[in-house]
Amino acid sequence: MLKQTLWLLSPELILLLAAVLALVLDILRPHQRGKRLASFIGLGGVIGALIASGTLWRCNLAVWHALACDTFAIVIKMCALVAAGIVILIAESIVRSRCRHQGVFYALLLLSMLAITLLAGATNLIMLFLAFELLNVTAYLLADSFRDENGSTEAAIKYLLYGATMSAVMLYGMSWLYGLTGSTDLADIAANLGRAENTLRPAVLPALILVTAGLAFKTSAVPFHQWAPDVYESIPTPVAAFLSVGPTIGGLAVILRVLLTMLPTVPGNLALDWRTLLMAISALTMTIGNLGALGQKNVKRLLAYSSIAQIGYPLIGAVAASPQGVAAALLYLLAYVLSNLGIFAAVSIVNNQTGSDAIRDYAGLHERAPGTALGLTICLLSLGGVPPTAGFIAKLFLFSAAIERGLLWLAAIGVINSIISLAGYWKVIRALYLSPTPAQASEPVTVSLTLAVASGVAVTGVLGMAIFSNQLLELLQVAAYTLFR
Repeated sequence: MLKQTLWLLSPELILLLAAVLALVLDILRPHQRGKRLASFIGLGGVIGALIASGTLWRCNLAVWHALACDTFAIVIKMCALVAAGIVILIAESIVRSRCRHQGVFYALLLLSMLAITLLAGATNLIMLFLAFELLNVTAYLLADSFRDENGSTEAAIKYLLYGATMSAVMLYGMSWLYGLTGSTDLADIAANLGRAENTLRPAVLPALILVTAGLAFKTSAVPFHQWAPDVYESIPTPVAAFLSVGPTIGGLAVILRVLLTMLPTVPGNLALDWRTLLMAISALTMTIGNLGALGQKNVKRLLAYSSIAQIGYPLIGAVAASPQGVAAALLYLLAYVLSNLGIFAAVSIVNNQTGSDAIRDYAGLHERAPGTALGLTICLLSLGGVPPTAGFIAKLFLFSAAIERGLLWLAAIGVINSIISLAGYWKVIRALYLSPTPAQASEPVTVSLTLAVASGVAVTGVLGMAIFSNQLLELLQVAAYTLFR
């Protein structure tokens, strides 16, 4: 029994061990600037956890009646670990030269991944909340990990205050659900709600709103998105890259598992309530995020609004409440992660060269760094849903799943917002290829090996997903069906 438990928890244990090793390294060798050992430990931990997750494929067991080790959880874990590996590659050169405590940085990143892997399988409200708080605390500390950077401490405090408030709101909603149903287990809550749906509905709705509000903050969904642009702009690019994908992966995983397993999906009062609530959040998030991106002159603020808008699309799959919708949402999540991190890799390259995140400083980049400009363009077009990228294929499946469930108007809003988003991304693409290169910035851009690898992995993934989308979707449908048993 112990051996099986250790096997089921092997990804989490490997991440924990790697985080401890990184911290020990920082204690024994506190002055690590210019050295790469800490980054090797971080990357090794991620690769080890990814391999361990692969050995659990098609597993369908539970740990302590609080964590599910099913295919859905494995897909989320692998997506998060791929994202972590790319983030480490993006961060390596910057952390090595500008971070005083490299071991602490990579330990925090690994602990954040540990929290996301726990969220992926959480089937109990207590486990879910504890994992979210671990993710929150490590994210707050990561935001302030470069204390010498202007504005990073202020951004971290703003993120902390906003996050602490929303965590309290979510916890209150969870305690309300416990009071109504007498259980914190998602399956037991679902059974109790099923037996007394009409009786409990007036009391469940406020609790549902509170819990959904907390989950919406984790994914930067509207109306709990205001913190993102200011925080992204003020913190170092690698940390912004992590915040753009890490909490989104964990938050979307929880939204899908909680709403689809705890609440009814068949036509009924509660099903109508949560689907209507999520439809409104999805439509508003896509629209406000894309409109907010149009007026931005700073690329990181543009990416912040873009990240807000992007979470609205996979929520369409959750609203569809079908295996096809969930599979499409997972496909879009992976496409978003690769596309967004590919963009942040390019942003890091430019920032290292110019020290600026202004869009105007991308003028003529195709002459100074043609590979970086091309990779950035491909990833931007993927977020906009332009063929033949992964973003286009994922949106196609998402909108198809929505139409199959009678959500034509929501699919139409998604299509319209995809068109609007292209206007925001076009500002960057226009600067890359159509704006003249400034005389003071005519020298070639230097690209570090790790940033080149990060960009190459992301771009290859964006194009490869489009080519093998059918095979990938079949695997994701196996994961999606685990939520409908």
